[in-house]
Amino acid sequence: MKYDQVAVDASFLLKIFLPEDKSDQAEELWKKWIADSVEVVAPTLIAFEVASVIRNKLHNQILKENEGSEIINHLKHLDLTLFYTEDLLDIAWEIGGKLKTSALYDSFYIALAKLLKIPLWTADKKLFQLAKKEFPFINLL
Repeated sequence: MKYDQVAVDASFLLKIFLPEDKSDQAEELWKKWIADSVEVVAPTLIAFEVASVIRNKLHNQILKENEGSEIINHLKHLDLTLFYTEDLLDIAWEIGGKLKTSALYDSFYIALAKLLKIPLWTADKKLFQLAKKEFPFINLL
């Protein structure tokens, strides 16, 4: 099925910025979406999550300052639509209860995909395993 929009989470987006396992696959999917005029969406919190991971990698000297700054600059100019409504908070809260999670971060990504009726892409195996039965629109990279 072809979609006009897809949702991504921070684990997926980080694969584009950092050389990790499956980074090539994430980049290929991203390029295909852009070429096919598919709008990539995420809850606003993705910017904070990704920036926090990059800052942590700088702090732990995994990345150099100029590398971190380059990633943040790329993030600011990425063809990514950030999304938030009060409905998203309500849905994320409900999902967090269903999944019995202690934090809602991942629930916001699932909530966005549920609200917009679109697929969600993640690189987080734990999230995928936890949510795939209840939310079949989640895809593992």
